[in-house]
Amino acid sequence: MPDKITLINVVWMTVISGMLAATIALYDQKPDQSKIYGPFASARPFVTTSQY
Repeated sequence: MPDKITLINVVWMTVISGMLAATIALYDQKPDQSKIYGPFASARPFVTTSQY
């Protein structure tokens, strides 16, 4: 039977791997572009400077 330190390391790595996999699975989905209205945030300076 493995000692306590090895068992804690195995449990820790399992938990961290599961959290990483869940994070990648949740954030891998791209948002639907049809629900985004208006210009992107990077277009704001061009809109404000073209008014002058």
